[in-house]
Amino acid sequence: MFACTARFLLVIAALMVGFAGHMPVAFAQNTGAPLTGDQAVYRDGKVNVPLTDEYQVGVLFHTQGIGVTARRGYYLNAFAVRNFGVDLAYFKHPKEIQTTNPIYENGRPYVYGKQNTLQMLRLWYGKQNLRAEKLRRDAVRFSTFWKVGAALGVLKPIYLEIGYPDIPYDYTATERYDPEAHFSDNIYGRADWSNGLDELSVVPGVHATYGLDFEYGDERFMPKALTTGVSVDAFLVAPEVFAEKFEQNNRLFVTLFATFEVGRNWTR
Repeated sequence: MFACTARFLLVIAALMVGFAGHMPVAFAQNTGAPLTGDQAVYRDGKVNVPLTDEYQVGVLFHTQGIGVTARRGYYLNAFAVRNFGVDLAYFKHPKEIQTTNPIYENGRPYVYGKQNTLQMLRLWYGKQNLRAEKLRRDAVRFSTFWKVGAALGVLKPIYLEIGYPDIPYDYTATERYDPEAHFSDNIYGRADWSNGLDELSVVPGVHATYGLDFEYGDERFMPKALTTGVSVDAFLVAPEVFAEKFEQNNRLFVTLFATFEVGRNWTR
């Protein structure tokens, strides 16, 4: 009798110990334990999933204009991304001053002496290196990056509305700007931007950028980033923005920039 009772008590004790060992797990699952490190940073809690690919697109602001940017990234490891990208940016000459015909107020404003608009197309390769990972949801991930590649200066000729014969004009004609024939007294205003699209010319050059990347947001697979840095573009010959007798054209462009980018990350 005593032996049976002892065996029964031992079984009960073993069951109680086992139940007690499982209590913390049930408690954590049912009442909500503190978030894991992964969940504290990203809402989906998938920070440990290794990434392999990404793309990002964004708006580019720089000290001489505005543009757009896009890139495709391939993860080399958890701390480095190889990038291939393209930028398309409009560049404004620092001496541009808009003016209008003082007699005909309806004429569009134009820049006297400007022969071409300058757009810059960059095709580049670069690398991004992680310097500080996000440690909480409202923090940012900090990286540095560089990129180098080709720069193509795309020139589009300026077209103006020219008045004839003299003020007061009898009629106007759309003509490509000629600094030897068009002056402030016969320029009615700027013509439509579409004029000259079939007369584009290209000036080849090279490009280099160094910058800082600040990624934020709580969706790991939908990153948002702000970047800032300095870019250098150098051309074989100076893109002819202004007619030679008005302003000096430069071969070298050094600009500060900032971008806002959004994109997508994934694992193959």
